[in-house]
Amino acid sequence: MITELKNPLTEEYKNLKELVLSPYLHWFYLDKTTDSKNKDLSFFSHHLLSRQVHEIEGKKVPAIPVSTSPYFEKCYFILKEILDYNNIGFEVMYRMNINLTLHSKIKESVPHIDLNLPHKVVIVYLTEFTKGRTIVLEEDKQKFYSNPKEDNVIMFDGALTHYQECPDIDEKRIVMIANFQ
Repeated sequence: MITELKNPLTEEYKNLKELVLSPYLHWFYLDKTTDSKNKDLSFFSHHLLSRQVHEIEGKKVPAIPVSTSPYFEKCYFILKEILDYNNIGFEVMYRMNINLTLHSKIKESVPHIDLNLPHKVVIVYLTEFTKGRTIVLEEDKQKFYSNPKEDNVIMFDGALTHYQECPDIDEKRIVMIANFQ
């Protein structure tokens, strides 16, 4: 199930949107959303807080996340404002990204789970686009669709498989995504 959160639309948030659309935010190209061998959507990402893993006896386990952007603190503060406004607390932030997806022949990303540990996913829609919904699959395979309207914020249980649709031609799907507990 997808929960829609309220966005207080603070001045800091509005400034973040200006930054995201400016030439000052550096983007890095990724040809897939997952490690899957299936065809997947490519996208650009600006890592704010990178998920880290290390291996213990051949098993990958989470490690301490690392801030990888000079904009991490600004984005963290904005996300905390949104969560506080909705009376949602958290203990740890595992990962934060700003992602940019453009139109593609591939119409949706590979269904996936972000992390193999208990967490919540929050997505803040920073731009307007007509396609590019987030789809969340319940355990019974029932699908829930987001309303990808600019400034909307959604949250769902990170244990649920999810994926995104491709935005329409000439549209940019820019979102801030965070995984937290």
